[in-house]
Amino acid sequence: MVKATQGTYNNTVPKAEMCMWEEQWLHCAAQLGQWDALVDFGKSIENYEILLDSLWKLPDWAYLKDHVIPKAQVEETPKLRLVQAYFALHDRNSSGVGDAENIVGKGVDLALEQWWQLPEMSVHARVPLLQQFQQLVEVQESARIHVDIANGNKVSGNAAVGAPGNRYADLKDILETWRLRTPNEWDSMPVWYDMLQWRNEMYNVVIEAFKDFATSNSPLHHLGFRDKAWNVNKLARIARKQELYDVCVQILEKMYGHSTMEVQEAFVKIREQAKAYLEMKGERASGLNLINSTNLEYFPDKIKAEIFRLKGDFHLKLNDTEGANIAYSNAITLFKNLPKGWISWGNYCDMAYQETQDEIWLEYAVSCFLQGIRFGVSNSRSHIARVLYLLSFDTANESVGRVFDKHLEQVPHWVWLSWIPQLLLSLQRTEAPHCKLVLLKIAAVFPQALYYWLRTYLLERRDAVNKSELGRLVLAQRMQQNASGVAGHGGGNLPSETHQGAQVGGASGTHDSGNPHGQESERSTAENNAHPGNDQSMHQSSSTINENTARQNGASLAMSAAGAFDAAKDIMEALRSKHNNLASELEVLLTEIGSRFVTLPEERLLAVVNALLHRCYKYPTATTAEVPQPLKKELSGVCRACFSADAVTKHVEFVKEYKQEFENHLDPESTSTFPATLAELTNRLKNWKNILQSNVEDRFPAVLRLEDESRVLRDFNVVDVEIPGQYFSDQEVAPDHTVKLDRVGADVPIVRRHGSSFRRLTLIGSDGSQKHFIVQTSLTPNARSDERILQLFRVMNQMFDKHKESRRRHIGIHTPIIIPVWSQVRMVEDDLMYNTFLEVYENHCARNDREADLPISHFKEQLNQAISGQVSAEAIGDLRLQAYSDITKTLVNDSIFSQYMYKTLMSGSHMWAFKKQFAVQLAVSSFMSFMLQIGGRSPNKVLFAKNTGKMFQTDFHPAYDANGMIEFNEPVPFRLTRNMQAFFSQFGVEGLLMSSMCSAAQAVISSKQNDHLRYQLAMFFRDELLSWFGRRPLGMPIPPAGGIATLNSAELKEKVNSNVNDVIGRIRGIAPQYFSEEDENIVEPPQSVQRGVNELVEAALSPRNLCMMDPTWHPWF
Repeated sequence: MVKATQGTYNNTVPKAEMCMWEEQWLHCAAQLGQWDALVDFGKSIENYEILLDSLWKLPDWAYLKDHVIPKAQVEETPKLRLVQAYFALHDRNSSGVGDAENIVGKGVDLALEQWWQLPEMSVHARVPLLQQFQQLVEVQESARIHVDIANGNKVSGNAAVGAPGNRYADLKDILETWRLRTPNEWDSMPVWYDMLQWRNEMYNVVIEAFKDFATSNSPLHHLGFRDKAWNVNKLARIARKQELYDVCVQILEKMYGHSTMEVQEAFVKIREQAKAYLEMKGERASGLNLINSTNLEYFPDKIKAEIFRLKGDFHLKLNDTEGANIAYSNAITLFKNLPKGWISWGNYCDMAYQETQDEIWLEYAVSCFLQGIRFGVSNSRSHIARVLYLLSFDTANESVGRVFDKHLEQVPHWVWLSWIPQLLLSLQRTEAPHCKLVLLKIAAVFPQALYYWLRTYLLERRDAVNKSELGRLVLAQRMQQNASGVAGHGGGNLPSETHQGAQVGGASGTHDSGNPHGQESERSTAENNAHPGNDQSMHQSSSTINENTARQNGASLAMSAAGAFDAAKDIMEALRSKHNNLASELEVLLTEIGSRFVTLPEERLLAVVNALLHRCYKYPTATTAEVPQPLKKELSGVCRACFSADAVTKHVEFVKEYKQEFENHLDPESTSTFPATLAELTNRLKNWKNILQSNVEDRFPAVLRLEDESRVLRDFNVVDVEIPGQYFSDQEVAPDHTVKLDRVGADVPIVRRHGSSFRRLTLIGSDGSQKHFIVQTSLTPNARSDERILQLFRVMNQMFDKHKESRRRHIGIHTPIIIPVWSQVRMVEDDLMYNTFLEVYENHCARNDREADLPISHFKEQLNQAISGQVSAEAIGDLRLQAYSDITKTLVNDSIFSQYMYKTLMSGSHMWAFKKQFAVQLAVSSFMSFMLQIGGRSPNKVLFAKNTGKMFQTDFHPAYDANGMIEFNEPVPFRLTRNMQAFFSQFGVEGLLMSSMCSAAQAVISSKQNDHLRYQLAMFFRDELLSWFGRRPLGMPIPPAGGIATLNSAELKEKVNSNVNDVIGRIRGIAPQYFSEEDENIVEPPQSVQRGVNELVEAALSPRNLCMMDPTWHPWF
């Protein structure tokens, strides 16, 4: 680097690039604590700024005094004043303290001047100044330490040695405060060095001052030693946490410099050094020797147990499994309440089970995991996913179930709260008895965390039983058996059962009256673009394959549904018996929401017409061709559903106004008036969309009044009902400390987005806070997948928070709350400032009096000859690219989104803050899309908040092929189109977006999180595949083997593991890789750490890939 600064490489490396390399080298040297190298470099080029920052950390005060401070001509900054104040205190002359305080005052003035120069919105830019303020405060406190020592020594000289009194109280308070006031764990190492290195100097001052107090005042004598040891161990721990293992060992070996150390701090030093060695491939033998050479006589049992646990980790890394098992056993024998010991031993037993398939290891693993969760460590709770997964695939001997039941009572109830959906889904599987016990405990202690999901699940299971004749028969038999056994088996349960059935049945009836028959079929008919045929036709086509097998499968499914219904009913009865008033309040609340805030017939018809219009655009048929037969079937189904006998009875005016004309225009049975071509059908649907949209907007107010919609909620006097969604944090929540529901907001706005209408409710809490929820109806069968994906994202947010690079960039996925109301109704947390990406484009078209669908129509027309077979397959790609290019040149420019945001946001600083946050949100969302191969990211599914930059994508879940594997066939890995690229600029794409994606991938695939991610994904895919196979006959032909009933646990487990391995493989492909020193010496040229992400971004931006996307995806926008 010295040669570079002297111009040696001027002919081969541009100056700008050399400056960048110099800056990066200085940054890396500071991260690694190589202050001697920085001092040598600063001396060689006479860079006094580098010398001022590095010399005091060696420390070399003499050189700083004689050669740097007199000659330094650097800018007046708070950092310069800090170094000057450090030197004044170190010099210890008569006026040193006064000079330091004067210098600190000037430093504060400089820092405040810089503070006010920054824009108001630049929160992150103020972080370095906040850190400098803390350093300035600690210099003032250091001055007070000097004064306190001087005053205490004067008192000691005039009084008896060791006399009682309140001497050195200020000193003790400051040292205690310093332990509590440390930088954030994700702050870079130079920040920690700046803070703790100076404290180290002050601890040396304290040690020197009290060196003669060894016999007269031992606590005072050891004060400096104790705090200096803590300080060094803390700095080493942060270096290890940030994966700087060599730096950690170097700090522990060189920084303390004394032979005496307290027992607790000596253990911390051994632990940090051992953990660092554990991650260094060439030092594991040294780490094991360190553990073996440690004298355990001075340590209590808990510390001895932790040392044995570390010894077991070393044996495991060195492939000595027997030694690891013995070490873990010794650790637990010494101290049974060691959570990390239980988890480590459980991981070992789990590994042994996977290798040997011996059930005894499986029992040991689950037992250890549950013990670790019981004794409580935040990391141990991630093993709940593993326990539930093992329970799902329990052996025939129920090894896991027995251990689970044995330890269940000892595990805190609140740790299960975030797993309620998984526990409920397990009620229809073999592990149902064990999961039922957990749910009964939750119902007793946390009723509101369970009620919403349990109630919806109960209704869904009842519907599943009633859907089949076999199911009704089984249910009748069960009811008959229950009736005959009332006298001997809890006759007191019958009234509560009847009461509950009446409440649930009444609620369902109310819901049905507010949600006319055919609404679900409308949406599924219009939007099921993969297989337009209905369930009946598919069942008829496949029933001849194996009718007997199908009957057996139906019977087993009905039995499963009936058993799950009975189990859920028992849990609901237990909840009601213990919390009857609360259950009644919740039932009233949900009944009113589910029945009073559903959409009206005109709004539903508009949603269906909008969905049908998109189906026309997506259909791979020439616009000049006849309307495809499957589309005709859908239209017939829509006409029957919208204007059914039920609709005629309940909505007379709606039927009278629309039925005849709608059927004349769009019913295939009206052969004389039905459109002849797909283009004509598309135009008629556009016309109907405009008519309905105009009617809906003109006839219905934008804001409804609660008193008109639901007088029950207006007069609702709640006592115990909480604001929903407070149990998702994976932290212990005391029910009496939660925010209660005070009232429902008086205004109910109607939110309209792309043909769909929702009512937005405002729930006002007892603390004055407001939560906004939109009421979504007509949910698709994938609705539960949205809840599962958000649960996975919450877990991944915790992983992001534990990784330095992702936490430093404030990476996190926005996870709104979803509360189920009915099987077809739910509440989704909403933001008042939400906009969809498509709304921006439609707003631009409206301002320019242009039809929003014009590019789609143009693209379809250009491809007519390709679809009709008039163009060779090789030329189709070129034709699509040409059509795409024409649209980008003439119809859609790349500045629409930028112009919208410039006109919407208040100032340049708001724009900068939004752009930075939105780029990070898009990056992590794109990472999730690639990780789980989630496609269909149309602009109407991308929501962003203009005030925060937070992003939320609807219908965000993977699709599966016929084998239960993730299916993805889009040419782009995620949505990053021209307008987004232009908004972020090349600097934003390469600087913010790509680095954030790399950090997100690195965070979840790191050595500490890899197993946790695997456990979470396994449970995610277990639930996904169970749900998917349950609804599989609705979407594709039933295989000859019989569908879900033949998907045994072994097959399900294989599919789950295959999907998990594929996901983790994709993450590894783009995550920055760590290279050992041996790997760095390979001959091949080094690859960019962002190579994988760079290739994805290039694929997402490639016009050749974008033109192959569906036109409704709006690839040109």
